[in-house]
Amino acid sequence: MKHTFRPLIFIALTVLYSCHQNPGAYEAAPDILYDKSLKPESPEASQELPAADRKIIKEGEISFETSDVAETKEVIATSVAEFKGYLSNDNVYVYNDRREYRVTIRVPADKFDLLLERISQSARKIDSKNVSTMDVTEEFIDIEARVRTKKELEARYRELLKQAVRVQEILEIEKEIGSLRADIESIEGRLKFLNDRVAFSTLTITFYEKTSSPFGFGPKLVRAIHNGWTNLLWFFVALINLWPFIIIVVAGIAICRRYNCRLRRKNRVKP
Repeated sequence: MKHTFRPLIFIALTVLYSCHQNPGAYEAAPDILYDKSLKPESPEASQELPAADRKIIKEGEISFETSDVAETKEVIATSVAEFKGYLSNDNVYVYNDRREYRVTIRVPADKFDLLLERISQSARKIDSKNVSTMDVTEEFIDIEARVRTKKELEARYRELLKQAVRVQEILEIEKEIGSLRADIESIEGRLKFLNDRVAFSTLTITFYEKTSSPFGFGPKLVRAIHNGWTNLLWFFVALINLWPFIIIVVAGIAICRRYNCRLRRKNRVKP
């Protein structure tokens, strides 16, 4: 019985390994190892899905001026809480003439348009508004089919593992199961990421309030004195760095003056 079983294990492993390495080989496998109903769906199948079942990733950006950043921020926080979203990023920037906020919001996809409309109504002047969509239906279907097929293949390996007797056979099957499990977890991670992006849309909001900018003579005077003192110190540092050249120049001037004095004295003593 064992002699009959071992060739069967070897054949099954060979078929399974070839199927795992080459997805197109599934159709040539025996019925006991492959169910044709598990064959991955073709990309054309996703085109027949109704619009409600398609997987759409929606993202948007809006930038505007507001008369009161505190009030606008309150409107955003209230809307996010009402629509069951959450704040994923929050930044504040202070410039000379304005105070700017930049926030990134994740909101359920069916509430995205409502949130964008409400935020737009609080704007004093909209600078830009952009909305983009990405259809990932085909990728979604392909990933689901790959996961389903690999899990079925993993189950068949586990059945063979229960029947294996030799250590070499057990090690080979366990190696294939480990490789399949790593692939499944990687693919499921991508599927989870796509599900999150589809379920929650992303909206980046930039809003700012212009502030008065007086001349500010006092602060500018203090800054000018500070800058002048700093420049003076740097001037002294530069002089110290040039001390050899300064000594040469001073010595040259002294020599020239002494030489000129001697010439004048000679000219005076001449008859």
